Amino acid sequence: MAYLNEAERRSLLDDLSGMRLWRAKFKLRLLDPKGRLLYLRNVQQAGEWHTKYILESLGTQVTLVEVNHAENNLPRNKQKFEFVNVIVEPTADNLS
Repeated sequence: MAYLNEAERRSLLDDLSGMRLWRAKFKLRLLDPKGRLLYLRNVQQAGEWHTKYILESLGTQVTLVEVNHAENNLPRNKQKFEFVNVIVEPTADNLS
């Protein structure tokens, strides 16, 4: 399978942006059989949780961004993650 070009990556970004988080994760797992999860809900920036997938056969890396809106006034609180952003980038070996 060929690497995704700029227009195809933009189309993937548009598709994933309109989905719920669980649906976007499921679609990413189906897109590439050699794809792998790099990290899950890792804090890369203050206030944002990132989940990153590497789609090796497609030459693309996809980051799903969530924000937590939980109130920390209770000893045991329920987390309220909201799916807010998708970042689609080419991998280092994808020159298109």
